[in-house]
Amino acid sequence: MRIVSWNCNGAFRNKYELIAGYQPDIIVAPESESPEFLAKSEQNIPCENHIWDGESACRGLSIFTFNGYKAYVPDFYRRDFKMVMPVMVYNAWRCYLLIAVWTKFVGKVNNSYVAQAYNAMCFYDKYFTGNTVIIGDFNSNAIWDNKKQRRVKHQALVRKLSNDNFSSVYHEMNDEQQGHETQPTLFFHHQKEKAYHIDYAFMHRSMFDNLADFRVGKHEEWGQKSDHMPLFLNLKDRAC
Repeated sequence: MRIVSWNCNGAFRNKYELIAGYQPDIIVAPESESPEFLAKSEQNIPCENHIWDGESACRGLSIFTFNGYKAYVPDFYRRDFKMVMPVMVYNAWRCYLLIAVWTKFVGKVNNSYVAQAYNAMCFYDKYFTGNTVIIGDFNSNAIWDNKKQRRVKHQALVRKLSNDNFSSVYHEMNDEQQGHETQPTLFFHHQKEKAYHIDYAFMHRSMFDNLADFRVGKHEEWGQKSDHMPLFLNLKDRAC
């Protein structure tokens, strides 16, 4: 199963073809348009399912499925976690719990971004299985953990997921520590001197034997389209 996660910085309808060449089965796209918006603009994306949630029709969180994969939102989805959306993804012989992430500012810094992700994981952990992937734009890194206004620290989220038997694919693959990443996923306002690693893929550790490939997109290839770099996650076939 090929998953691409990319904060497209808006107008995904004009950027989808860049991702399509990777032949993804799943796309997680923060800052993308709703199905209704795409229909009105007559720029529908040819997919099996388009699941979306958001507060602005042109900038929400999308999950697209392709190549026979279907998806639905389970009844345990809590919209008050901004925005951390569980989706059941399946085809004839595979099934996954995919948790798509685009954390948001929700009024106070101490309850925003990583705090939203942490609170969501504390709620959704009862639904975790050995076929669970958590992926997207977390807007968080351990380098900001010393900020006093952040009630929940990035490392607290990492520890929580580690206790649930999850690891960051990037850090496992590259043997790097949280807060010491050498490959940025964000070039803030397209500035190379403001480069940070804030997009992550966490997988249940039982899935790592099925990991075929993982990489972060290069600024030279993607920087003209978004300040975020895509994550490419490729898993070998895994039965339910």
